[in-house]
Amino acid sequence: MFDPEWLSEVNHLEYPFDLANTLCYKFGYGDDIESFKKEGSDRFSLLKDGTLDKPNCTRLFLVNGTEDEIFPIDDYYLCLQHGASKEARFVPARKHMGEPESFFIILKWIYKLFGLHNANPGAQMSTVPFKPKFE
Repeated sequence: MFDPEWLSEVNHLEYPFDLANTLCYKFGYGDDIESFKKEGSDRFSLLKDGTLDKPNCTRLFLVNGTEDEIFPIDDYYLCLQHGASKEARFVPARKHMGEPESFFIILKWIYKLFGLHNANPGAQMSTVPFKPKFE
């Protein structure tokens, strides 16, 4: 997501606002998109700083929609190709984060992690206020 070419095109994808501008602010560049494009990858890339190639890391579960236009699926493949083994689940034909299926996938993973065998993701999700997105 720090690739300058991707950042140059991302404002025309699924995010309803100018995502490059949003990310620029989020990562401390204010409205200086050109500096963010030039410096962001070197400053924030987990590959370039060596994090992804460390032999040991905590357990990591990567979940995303294969059609995500906000955080490219390529970033997830990059994580899987470096360092320690990770767990991953990609939701086909879904955009950002694989919603809504990903919520249930993540909750089931967490329940298993903590030994919560009787937990019900449907019941838990019913407590979350939700307005459907229009596609």
